[in-house]
Amino acid sequence: MLKMTANKIALEVLNSMDATAFVEQLSQVFEHSPWVVEAASEQRPFTHVKALQATFESSLYGASVEMQLKIIRAHPDLAAKLDTLPKLTQFSQQEQTKAGFAGLPTTTLNAMRESLHSYRERFGHPFILCVTEHSAADVLPILNARLNASPDSERLACLFQIARIGWHRICSIIDPI
Repeated sequence: MLKMTANKIALEVLNSMDATAFVEQLSQVFEHSPWVVEAASEQRPFTHVKALQATFESSLYGASVEMQLKIIRAHPDLAAKLDTLPKLTQFSQQEQTKAGFAGLPTTTLNAMRESLHSYRERFGHPFILCVTEHSAADVLPILNARLNASPDSERLACLFQIARIGWHRICSIIDPI
């Protein structure tokens, strides 16, 4: 599997790999959901990383509701306790640490945990937000606003956030040239 280093893999190299190697290289882009990458491997070659991302998004939005909920449920809760970080994928660990969850005041973390619990009870899955695009302090207001959404709207909002998370992850892996 490709390690997260300063070195990125060229898209043409990914295009030339067999399906198994392609999936292995990108397996962590979508949290415990290699089916998204497997579907993309069948659409190669890609002329640009944006074409690859469009294929990923097509797989996400075109999947059955059951598969969409499965990928949503594969994601960790945003305010995962620090002692659970080792159980998260490498990407999730880095994203949550960088977003600043550890630096939030205890009262904010407690309010976030309470809202996350309410969210999970209401929708049956974790709240998904691309923390690369939002600071930890932004999460609670967004979470509370999304608690009022319909289940279908919220499922689509989660898929959009998963696509954004995927975009940032592939940009950290693939050289866009």
